[in-house]
Amino acid sequence: MNYKKILTISSAALLSLGLLGLANNQTANAKKTQVQETNSYNLMTKVAGNKNYAIWKTVRNGKPKYKVADGINFRYNHIQSNQSIKTKKYTYWLIYVDGRRVGWVNEHYFARNKISVAKNVSLVNNRDYDFNVKDSISYVTDKTGSIVDNSEVKVSEDSVNCAEPKTVNIKYTLGSAEANSKVTVRKTTSEGIADANTVKTQPGTRSFPSWKYHYGASINYLSPKLFIPEKKRHTWTSGDLTLKTRLYQPVYLSVKTDTMKDGNINRVGHIPEGLTVSNGWAYTSLLSHTNLLSGHIVGYNLNKLVNPYNPQHLLTMSQKKFNTYVKNIKVSPYIPIGHGQAMGSTDKYVYVLANDNKKLGTSASEELFQIKKSDLTINKVWTIKCWDGTKEAPRYFKNAVVVNDHLMYALFYDHTQQRYEYWRFDRTGDNWNPEIVGATKDAFVGNGEPVQGFTYDPINDNFYIVYNDLVVKLTTDGKIVDHYTFKTGRESEGISVSDNKLWINLAQRAELLESNKLN
Repeated sequence: MNYKKILTISSAALLSLGLLGLANNQTANAKKTQVQETNSYNLMTKVAGNKNYAIWKTVRNGKPKYKVADGINFRYNHIQSNQSIKTKKYTYWLIYVDGRRVGWVNEHYFARNKISVAKNVSLVNNRDYDFNVKDSISYVTDKTGSIVDNSEVKVSEDSVNCAEPKTVNIKYTLGSAEANSKVTVRKTTSEGIADANTVKTQPGTRSFPSWKYHYGASINYLSPKLFIPEKKRHTWTSGDLTLKTRLYQPVYLSVKTDTMKDGNINRVGHIPEGLTVSNGWAYTSLLSHTNLLSGHIVGYNLNKLVNPYNPQHLLTMSQKKFNTYVKNIKVSPYIPIGHGQAMGSTDKYVYVLANDNKKLGTSASEELFQIKKSDLTINKVWTIKCWDGTKEAPRYFKNAVVVNDHLMYALFYDHTQQRYEYWRFDRTGDNWNPEIVGATKDAFVGNGEPVQGFTYDPINDNFYIVYNDLVVKLTTDGKIVDHYTFKTGRESEGISVSDNKLWINLAQRAELLESNKLN
C-alpha cells in the first residue's frame, strides 16, 4: 500500500507501572478496558464517505472527547492522516484537511474498499493509439479508506487498442473492492480527418514581447518552501484591459513537509497550470512536479470566498471559521490532467484535455476527461484525434477550451506553415468532429516563448491567447484585434472567460486575476 507503519505505542505499557501497585483485581480489569494503541505512519491520503461522523479533539482512555467539527463538511476536501488510535470498540484516525490538523474521526467515516472509475469510455478509431484503462480511475481505497497507487490495482486488460471498433468490459479489483467500466472504440474511421487548407491565413507578427523564465514573484513568496501570506492587491492595466487581484490561493492544500518525497497523491500544489471559471467557481489544475501528467484540480467558490487574502490563512483561522470556509473549496483526487492548460467548464462538468506537452508531431489520440463538479471525480472519458488528411500531418493540441458539453476550440502551431491554427470540435453523440475555423501567420512572439493558455469569449466571439505578461486578442478567423502587455515577472498559468470578464492565474504564488468587462 502507499503508507508504512512507523511506530506502535500501547497504553497498556503505560498502564503497567500503575497496575503493579493495584491490590484489587476488579480495579485492574477496569483499567484494562481503557487500553488504546497508537500507530504512526507515513502520510497517506484518505477519501471521506457519505455519512457524517464527528471529529474529536482527542482520544483519551479509549474514548473520543471534545467535538471540533462534523466530518461531512470535509468530504470534498483533501484529507490526510499519519496516525491512528485503536480502542476496544473502534479505530480513530487523526486527519488533516487541506493541510490543517483537525482531529480524530471514526474509521467508518472513510470510503473503504472502493474503486471510483468512469463507467463509460469512448475512444476514437486510431490504430496508432492504445488506451491505458487505468487512466479512467479517480481513486481506489483499501480497507482503511486510504488511496492506493493505481499500480496496485488489478485490471482484466491493461490497455485497449483502438484500431478496430469494439466494446470491452474492463474489471478493476483491489482486495474486496471491484468496479467495471465499458470501453468502446467508435466505428467511424473518418472521424478526426479534416482539411487544414480551407481557411485564409491572416497576417501575423513575431514582435509581441514576452519571456520564457520568470524573474519575479509576489512580495512575500520566496520559494515553495519559504513564504508568508500576501497583504496587498495588484492592479495591472494595458490599453482597455485592467487586471486586478481576485483571490490568492494556498501554496499547498496538503500537509507541508520538509521532504519532496511525500508522494504525488499526497501533495496538492504547488504548481498551477490551467484555469477555467464558470458559475461563480474558479477551477485550477495543479501539479506537484513539472514532469508529471497527473495532478489535482481545485475549485474555489468565488461567490462565497469574497476576501482575496483568506485562503492563505487556512492553517491559522479559527476552527469554527475553517469548518465553514473549506466547504467552498473542493479538491479532486490525483487524476490525469496532462500538462493541465487545456480546460473548460459547463454547468455540471469540468473538462480537461490531458495532453503531453513534450510530444511533437504525434498521431496519437488525446484523452478528454469529463469531471463532475459535484465531487471532482471522472465521469466520462473520450479520446479525440485531428489529422490534416492523413496521420503524417497530425494536429496534437496542447491548449484548448471546452465551451459547452458539445463544443471545444483548440489551438495548434503548424511549424511547416509557420502559423497558428484555430480548430473547432463539435460533438455528435460520442464523436468529436474537427473543423479549422481560422489561422494567423507567425507566432506572435519572437523567441519561442511558451503559450500559457487559450480561451474563447462567447459573447464577443473572440479568442484570447496568454503568454507570460502578454495577452493576444483575435477574431475566430485569426485576425489580430489587440494585444496587452504587463510587467508582473511571473508566469501566466491559464486563462478563462466568464461573466464577460477575462480571468488569468499567475504563478510564484498562485494569484487569480479578474478583468473589467470585455468588448
